[in-house]
Amino acid sequence: LHDFHITQIEKSLTARATLVSHQISGKLYEANSGELDTLSKKLGKETETRITIILPSGVVLADSKEDPSRMDNHARRPEIDAALKGRKGVSTRYSRTLLQNQMYVALPVMHKERITGSIRTAIPVTEIDATLDSVHGRIAGTGFLIALILAILSLLLARRISRPLEQMRLGAEKFALGELDRRLPTTGAEEISALAESLNNMAGQLDERFQTVIRQRNELEAVLTSMVEGVLAVDNNEQIIRINKAAAELFETDMEQAVGRPVQEVLRKAELQQFIADSLQARNPIERDLVLLSGNNEIQLQAHGSPLLNAQDSKIGALVVVNDVTRLRRLESLRRDFVANVSHELKTPITAIKGWAETIRESED
Repeated sequence: LHDFHITQIEKSLTARATLVSHQISGKLYEANSGELDTLSKKLGKETETRITIILPSGVVLADSKEDPSRMDNHARRPEIDAALKGRKGVSTRYSRTLLQNQMYVALPVMHKERITGSIRTAIPVTEIDATLDSVHGRIAGTGFLIALILAILSLLLARRISRPLEQMRLGAEKFALGELDRRLPTTGAEEISALAESLNNMAGQLDERFQTVIRQRNELEAVLTSMVEGVLAVDNNEQIIRINKAAAELFETDMEQAVGRPVQEVLRKAELQQFIADSLQARNPIERDLVLLSGNNEIQLQAHGSPLLNAQDSKIGALVVVNDVTRLRRLESLRRDFVANVSHELKTPITAIKGWAETIRESED
């Protein structure tokens, strides 16, 4: 805007200088100094322009603002120098005569194809600055008003966008807390409503999967709880990942406190620890009879160990199932003792009967 305004001022000064040069062409003589000075002052007042008429020697013949006789030689002024060489001269500098910055435009004055002098027009740069400052003020005021309007519109738009996003954030936090039965409102912009609908579908699918997992877990828990056999699952680092009630009672430990702890801390039975270690090393199921001491009593166990695999058939630990066969072993021992006693008790009369039978047979012979 500044450059455009300067260009327009330059064109205006050039046009004024051109008009004046046509009026004074052929009159640039020192004898016409008074007439030219009167003309310059008249035209300068009417056009609010400083008009200076200079001879080729640089002597000032007329000036609309000052007495030309008191003015210095202008031959070395850059705009005058250019004009006396047949070109348009333009310069902006501080005027020691008027004590202010001026913009000068000088043109050669031609008569019969000969440069007879130069005409210079000028206006104060302060007027240009004042005009630009006024424009700047308007631009600044308009810009501030536009910025204020845009800020209000942006705030309203941001709230319109952020409100459903905030609702989605709160809804996502509710989903994270397990409240999957909640649903987000599917209103507002198409993209936001589509996002809300996707979140609602995700919550519904997660709820179904969680219900399936919970149901399967409850079924598994019911099966493990109802089993009379003790079930113990350990990972590859010999840390307990699952233990049922029967195993906890058999090994005299707490179910909840046992999970996540190493076997060595929970089961202080060297023979059982060795069997678990062998189960982790074995590729196929193994079976072994174990005898554990519980106080003054012996507990006889029948243990089965097998690799524990995940969905990708990768080994993640071992599953140990133990069955308390103490009562069964006692019954088997009682049966053996009973058979042995019966055999012993029957052996004596049978031997006696056999002896009498042989004696009778010999007597008859």
